[in-house]
Amino acid sequence: MVQRRLTPALTLSLVCLAGPALAEPACSGGDYVADAIVVPGDTIGEITVATQYAWDGGSRVFEVCNLLTDSGFFATWSLFSGEVDADYPGICVSLTNDTGEEWFSCQTAEATTAAFQSETGTDAAILRFEEWANEAPNLD
Repeated sequence: MVQRRLTPALTLSLVCLAGPALAEPACSGGDYVADAIVVPGDTIGEITVATQYAWDGGSRVFEVCNLLTDSGFFATWSLFSGEVDADYPGICVSLTNDTGEEWFSCQTAEATTAAFQSETGTDAAILRFEEWANEAPNLD
């Protein structure tokens, strides 16, 4: 898998240009369907920005949720059906640390669909973000 770093400027342009005209995943949109657990690696350090994206499985992402609260970063949260769509069926999380380094972890469309179709509250209905790369996925 070819990977390249997703710079903040590129992130902004991808988010602005990536959203298809009719599809707009929305934070907490739709019905509760699954949970997410983010396990930051020790090398990530102090998290200052945490973002959830809907991902097309290739080179396009669409910003969906800010994962930081006034209290800081929480490693678990609920996922809703409207946070992905047919054009963006996967989920990526990016974490940026206090030195500006950005790290990415993604779940494929297949993994997201399987979790969304599982009985809520079960282990199968949990997407885990544990493997991190300092480059965005599949940017050709």
